[in-house]
Amino acid sequence: MDQSLTVYIDFKSPYAYLAIAPTRLLARELNIAVNWLPFVLDIPSYLGSAQLDQAGKVAEQVRTQAQWSGVKYAYYDCRRYANLRSLTVRGTVKIWDSKLASIGMLWAREQGDDVLQNYIDGIYLPFWRRELDIESLAQVRRVLAESGAMVTGFDQFANNRGAEQNRLLQETSFGRGIFGVPTYVVGDEIYFGREHLPRIRWQLQDGRGEAPDVAYELMPSDVVAAATSRSLAVGISLEEPESYLAIRQVLALVSDFDLELSWYALPPKRPEKAPPAQDQSRAALHRRFRTENRARDRRRYCADIAAGGGIGAATAALLEHHAIRLEPGGPSAEWASAGYVSSPVFRLGEELFVGRQHLPLIRARLAQSER
Repeated sequence: MDQSLTVYIDFKSPYAYLAIAPTRLLARELNIAVNWLPFVLDIPSYLGSAQLDQAGKVAEQVRTQAQWSGVKYAYYDCRRYANLRSLTVRGTVKIWDSKLASIGMLWAREQGDDVLQNYIDGIYLPFWRRELDIESLAQVRRVLAESGAMVTGFDQFANNRGAEQNRLLQETSFGRGIFGVPTYVVGDEIYFGREHLPRIRWQLQDGRGEAPDVAYELMPSDVVAAATSRSLAVGISLEEPESYLAIRQVLALVSDFDLELSWYALPPKRPEKAPPAQDQSRAALHRRFRTENRARDRRRYCADIAAGGGIGAATAALLEHHAIRLEPGGPSAEWASAGYVSSPVFRLGEELFVGRQHLPLIRARLAQSER
């Protein structure tokens, strides 16, 4: 079994920022080395662009309402997990160019893992507090020096060899289907998102036992606030296997906690129109890679669900078996208009969660409320 683990990160991604600590923990648990590589997201190619003025108002934008909804939810989502670790994730006034910080990461890699880890922290922490300009050569050089790196020759490296190394790395990575961060590569398997860390651990341990589901695993040091409500609304789509997988986990919550539980039917997500085959633009390739990634995840986690029929029939049978009735209306219209990217959707009190990977935090909040 290949015990190598490669992780792609981008300093302008809060999701990659939140993946650093649990990835390091996994590496310590399994006593493996991590090959950390920079990946520069081309955010405007798939999420539009925007820039704020000094008052925090939108001054320029090329972004749809659905894209804005996705961006707003992403910050909302990342901040709740950052708060567990007393980390700061402040909003940005523009889409940053992280090429220079990535080149700095390549320079740090050449000087050993201690320097590299210091550099990763030295960029992430102040950048997300908005105390660091990652487009400034002087500031990136200062972080390198503070990380224990030799900085003599870095300026020339950044403008020549390092720039070329970074360019080739980005082309090679994107060419193999890396489109977002954090992305993990284990052998020939590609995983997008830290929610796959349980399965990555399972794979690195030779696949012993039952394969785990996706989860945002909590860190031992996370400080979880108690739920302020026992009301849990669950939105599912009959036609999405991700919802089927969530139903049993929600029922386990019901058996462990006294909940006011409501179930709602979400309208099916409208399939994204595939770009023409001749369109080889970055945006078109990104859409294809994202579609391929979702299909790959469904093969991993959902392959056995509808063995005897369609996923809709399997989900309906499971609901009927547990006497679950989907309520009409309710918050489902609100969730749909908010640009949810997948089902299931949960609302614990007033806190919104998109995806079953959040169930560990929902459980932890409920457990805290009983102490």
